[in-house]
Amino acid sequence: MILGFCGKLLIASTLLLVQLPEPPEPADLSGSPEAVQPAGEGAPEAAQNVNPIIEFLKNPINLLLVSAILFMFIVVRPQQRQAREQQKALAELKKNDRVVTAAGIHGVVVQAAAGEKVVTIRIDENSGARMTVNRDTITKIVNPDSKE
Repeated sequence: MILGFCGKLLIASTLLLVQLPEPPEPADLSGSPEAVQPAGEGAPEAAQNVNPIIEFLKNPINLLLVSAILFMFIVVRPQQRQAREQQKALAELKKNDRVVTAAGIHGVVVQAAAGEKVVTIRIDENSGARMTVNRDTITKIVNPDSKE
């Protein structure tokens, strides 16, 4: 879906920003010297009227560069922020936090030392069954207010 979005964005920006030059005005065939302009006089005016953004994006490499930067801000940065938040939450894991592991096992943290890579969770309230899991297998810390 993301690649489809970037592809559509690339096509839309190409169509909107790259404009074909307008065809020249038909020449006056009356033959008078005032009607005929020398070829060099109109060219500098046309070159000054071109938008620099359009000129920049006419090159396909520049258009690809702009698309890559947009992809970075749309996809990669939020993903990095989410990973940092997950690492912070795992570092602050404490006793009696409700968690869900990558395998889908729900439990309550019984023992979580700050420097340890493993956490002990209680998976059954009645029998008190416990399980030791790696800290990085915990995918979600369930908020007691939410119904998950």
